[in-house]
Amino acid sequence: KVSGYKNEYMQALLNIISNAKDVLLERGINKPRITIRAFLENNLSVVTVHDNGGGIDDSILPKVFEPYFTTKGQAQGTGIGLYMSKMIIEKNMGGRLTASNIQDGAEFRIEV
Repeated sequence: KVSGYKNEYMQALLNIISNAKDVLLERGINKPRITIRAFLENNLSVVTVHDNGGGIDDSILPKVFEPYFTTKGQAQGTGIGLYMSKMIIEKNMGGRLTASNIQDGAEFRIEV
């Protein structure tokens, strides 16, 4: 269980899943996969979203949560989604949202 803003949490999670789906489609990944796990760790609710889209380039990984940063171009992305997701999780809910490269893709981790 998580106490907080249900709709905002849902929006943050949906944004992360949508970005993973977009990467899989853009890169034409054979056998695309998004894995979502929910578990308890150190008394925190943890949700991870992992895709097999090849990961996030190391040069842009530190920038993915910056406002208006996008790799999609202006026609398809505003660069506000991951920034807002981070604000929702960290500022509004007192949690933590991180991104990292693991195995064959990227993983976003929400801890509340």
